[in-house]
Amino acid sequence: MAEDLQEDKGVIVPPETPTPTVEPKPGLSQKKQPPRYWIRLAIFLVPLILSEIMFLRVGRGWSAVIFPVAWVAFFYFQMKRGGWNIFKP
Repeated sequence: MAEDLQEDKGVIVPPETPTPTVEPKPGLSQKKQPPRYWIRLAIFLVPLILSEIMFLRVGRGWSAVIFPVAWVAFFYFQMKRGGWNIFKP
């Protein structure tokens, strides 16, 4: 495209410079990060499991049934409102 401009209209187009690539420095260890969806899944499941244990230990069977329904519904509507991208990295 730059050649076409130079030939047709006499426009001086500077040559494109390649973008420099960043090389990792030797000696620095690259830490492998866990996938982000595991963190989000843990944020969802850990309080749910702990609350179920708590409800069942104190004998609140009805609350142990209702709470997971409310918990899942809350996160369902939060994901729907936010665009469903909760598990994208």
